[in-house]
Amino acid sequence: MRRRRLTIGLLSMMMAASVAFGIQGNDVHAASKKLSVNRVYENATRINGKTRKKNIVRVKIGKKTYKAKANKKGKFTVKIPRVAAGKKYTLKSYKGKKLYKTKKVYVIAKKLKINKYTPNSKSISGYTRPSYKVKVKIAGKTYVKKASAVTGYWKVKPDNNKKIGTTVSVKVVNTKGKTVTETKKHVHDYKAVYKTVHHNEVGHYETVEVPAWDSEKETSHYFCLQDGFDLTQDYLDSVKNKTYPDYDEETKKEWGYTEENGYPKNGYDALVFTNNNMEIDKFAPTESMYMGLHGWNGEHDGHNVGTKLVKIKIHHEATTKQVWKVDQKSYDEKVLVSYNCDCGSVKNK
Repeated sequence: MRRRRLTIGLLSMMMAASVAFGIQGNDVHAASKKLSVNRVYENATRINGKTRKKNIVRVKIGKKTYKAKANKKGKFTVKIPRVAAGKKYTLKSYKGKKLYKTKKVYVIAKKLKINKYTPNSKSISGYTRPSYKVKVKIAGKTYVKKASAVTGYWKVKPDNNKKIGTTVSVKVVNTKGKTVTETKKHVHDYKAVYKTVHHNEVGHYETVEVPAWDSEKETSHYFCLQDGFDLTQDYLDSVKNKTYPDYDEETKKEWGYTEENGYPKNGYDALVFTNNNMEIDKFAPTESMYMGLHGWNGEHDGHNVGTKLVKIKIHHEATTKQVWKVDQKSYDEKVLVSYNCDCGSVKNK
């Protein structure tokens, strides 16, 4: 009876141990689901790592999926196109058609990489080795940032929301405190330069008909102060109507008359015609002769004479004139010449 109890006890202990070892074996098997990836640097064309033997490892880059089969030791190499720093990819290990394990991989920068920025940017960023310190000098002040321990990403924002400006200095210090990179970067701040070009007015002349019209103007006439008779108008009417006296040759000669030039008309003797819109009649006696005789018949002899303004009507015959017609008004145009940076660099348009 006692021997039977010992046998049953031993069997129970063996079963318990067997169960225990079975569970532990499952845990070890579960823990062995590994997918390790070597560090991937920028411009790499291969991703190396280790997973379960014979598994297929896939990674999608862009729209295309790249894959490789692990060897008997679980090692694999996936050939890929060149990759850029900061990119994140997910590797998937498959056992047959079943997903076995996944792992995220970040592409690490071998050297300092500064992302594109402009002088008006409010921050500057980039990539370096993970956990390295980045010292950025902006407008005389130095800012220190530690790069991400996973991705190597870093970012610096100047105080008070200031702009980065055109020139910055960047220094990278490794985890041992040694400066491994030091650079000064200048980003051109090109500003447009213009010149003003003047374009003259463009047009043409057109012939325009001007209809006949009448106008008035004031001029001075001699008047008899006794009866108000317009002596100047009487003289002009005698010239128009040819009713002035025809003197003998001796009298004409005394007044300077010649058959070629008629009576000399200078000063007012000429103005009396032009002021009254008449052509000078060189063969008519002068107004000076008329006034000297107090009228051709002397009817105003002994009367006082004065002047006053009178309005005369001037008739203008229909005519034509050249009128300037504008096709395009003059204007100033701003023309782009180039783009200039304060550093002296010039970029043509």
